[in-house]
This record gives sequence, C-alpha cells and structure tokens, in this order.
Amino acid sequence: MRRWLMLLPLILLTGCSPKSAVSTATKEVPPIPITVAPIEVRSYQQRVLGTGTLNGTEDVPLALKVDGRIRAIYYDVGDMALPGAVLLEVDTVDLKLGVAEAQAALDTEMRALNLTKETFDHFDVNANDAVIIAKINFVKAEKTFEPFPKLQASKAISDFEYLQMKLDYDVAKARNRDAISGANAAYARAKQRQVALAIAEQRLGDAELRVPEPAGWVAWAALLGPSAPPLRYSVAQRMVSTGERVQSLPITNVFRLVMPYLLKLRVTVPERHAAEVRVGQPVEVRVDAYGDKPFAARVARVNPTIDPLNRTFQVEVEVPNLAGKLKPGGFAQVSILGDELKLVTIPPQALVSFAGVNKVFMHVGDHAQAVPVEVGIREKDWIEVKGTFPPGAPVLTSGFSQVVDGSKVAVR
Repeated sequence: MRRWLMLLPLILLTGCSPKSAVSTATKEVPPIPITVAPIEVRSYQQRVLGTGTLNGTEDVPLALKVDGRIRAIYYDVGDMALPGAVLLEVDTVDLKLGVAEAQAALDTEMRALNLTKETFDHFDVNANDAVIIAKINFVKAEKTFEPFPKLQASKAISDFEYLQMKLDYDVAKARNRDAISGANAAYARAKQRQVALAIAEQRLGDAELRVPEPAGWVAWAALLGPSAPPLRYSVAQRMVSTGERVQSLPITNVFRLVMPYLLKLRVTVPERHAAEVRVGQPVEVRVDAYGDKPFAARVARVNPTIDPLNRTFQVEVEVPNLAGKLKPGGFAQVSILGDELKLVTIPPQALVSFAGVNKVFMHVGDHAQAVPVEVGIREKDWIEVKGTFPPGAPVLTSGFSQVVDGSKVAVR
C-alpha cells in the first residue's frame, strides 16, 4: 500500500504531460517561409502590331504605243534607270516613212496657200491671192452696178440690160464668197495635215520606250544635275527580247518598274486601336532578312472608315529605303509606336488567380496581406496590375499553398 502511494504522484505527472505539450505547440506556430519581390514601376511603349507586304511607291507597268520589232533593249532586271531614260527601241523604218509622207502632204497644202512654217499659224484669209482677185472683181462689179437701179427706175435702160448687170454683180459677189470659203477650207485641210504630221512624229517618238518622269522631275534634274537626285526606278521585270515583234493592241506590258527608295506598307488594324493610331506616328518595321533590327518608318495615311465585315481599318506606312536594303514585295512585321505609359508591374509568379478573382499577397511587417488586383498588360517577365498597395511592401512570389490573409510569414 505504501508502495502505491509513492507511485501516485509519478502517474499523475505522466498523465498531464501530453496536454501541456500540445498547448505550448499551439501558441508557438512557426511563420510560413516565403520569397518576395518588389513591385516595379516601369516605362512601357504602347505598340499596335500588324503585318503587311512592302510595295514600291510607284509600281509601273509599261507598254509600247506602236507596233514593231524590238531593235534594242538597254536595261534588264535589277538595273536602276533615271526618269526619261530609254528602256528599249522599236525598228523605225516604217515610222520614218510615215513622217515623210505626212510632211509632204502638209507642204503641198502650204504651197497652195502660199504659207511658210513661220506664217502658217498666222493665216489671214483676206491676204490669200484667190481671195484678193475675187474681191477686186466683186468691188469692180459692185461699182459698175451701183447706178443701174436708178437707171431702171427712170426707164433709161431696158429691163434686160438691168438684169444682165445684176447677174454680173451677183456672180462676182458669189465668187468672192466662194474664194473666202475655199481659202478657209484649204487652210483647214492644211491644219489636218499638220495634225497628221504631229501624230506621225509622235508615233516615231513612241518607238523609244522611256522611263516615266514624275511631276517636277525636269526642274529638279536641271537644278541639281542628273547624278545628284536619288530618284531612280528599278527594273522589276522585262517581258520581251530583242527581235521580238510587239503590238500596241491588245495592250502588252514589256517592262515593270518600281520606285524602291520609299516603300509603302498597308496594315490592317483592329477597330479597338482606332484612337491610338494617327498620321505621323513613328513605326518600326522588321523583316526576316535582318532579324530583329528595326527600320524606321512613319504612318502616312489612316483610312477614316471601318470595314464592317471584320471591324478593322487600313493604315498606310511609309518606309524610307535609300540604302535599298528592303525589297518591294517582301513580308514585314510592323510596330506602330504609341504613347509611353508608366505601369505598376509584378513578376508573373506573384499573381494568384482563383475562380476568376485575381489577387496578390503583400509582405507587411511579419504578415501576408491579400490585395485584389485588376490585370492589365502581360509580358513574359512581368504583369501589369492595378490595385491599392501598401507603400513599399513587396509581393510574395512563393508559399501560396499555406498562406491566407493575415498569415504569419518570414522571408527565407
């Protein structure tokens, strides 16, 4: 009995020990280990992205205006040609004969009118020889006939004599009128011959196919000299060979020229970017041949209408290409640069999304604080967030499986 009394305190002590240990453990829960990262405010360049095909400022198909056999070709694919340069020539034997024939016909008409090249455009019908003679005869007949009406009225002459003089007067008057009409008709025929000669000379000139001349080119070239202006066309295609016979109708293109120094790029942009795109904005253009190296460009035109079928609008970009590195017809990626924004960003692993709700956990003191956020722009290394953040507090980037709002945490 005495032995049991001695063991009783030990048994009571042993029974109470587990409860005391659990209570102590509850009060001393260790903080959850976490990692953190600072919230960053970064500059972000707004961009409207698109793709398109590079086109020359001018893309000109050329066809001959005359029929004939190709006598000579002076340019080939890849060559650069100044405006006004001769690309090819057609055999001109028949065309020269046509000019000679038209010139002879004009000379005949001019000799009939006693005209020269200097006086041709100053024709005076009253100075024509036939008209002068007819007018003299008419004036003579008019003076002779002048007293006869009075003589007939006074019965000084017979009616037959009066009618004879009246007939002479009317014939002289008609011949004068016919002489004037004949001279005018002859001059009209001469003008027709002049036009026919001009057409024949034009056809002879069209035997040379020339590079087109843009507006103002002649004055520009005269001022700076033929080698100074950079404006040249590049031969993109040649469709004929020397000795080949060509026809003007149906129209058959023989050359295709492009202007490679300033390229045009048309981009289709979604309607939601309508407020972000305007004329004059800087643009970055990239092509596969030069990797990620951008080419500077600008927005030249913005279509004022939206396509109702796909809810997009067209933007035309001008791409300077003085070095000739970009090729018309090539595929290009476009970034239209907009305004520069200041964004609040976090690392992608700091965002917690569940059931459509986005939030981040902030490290405030020794606790985690949940902050609801709205997500904006997403990039590979960061995400834009909008919300109310404690000043200077970093965001948690790990430990979310154990963390709730108010959890005690410690940076590991």
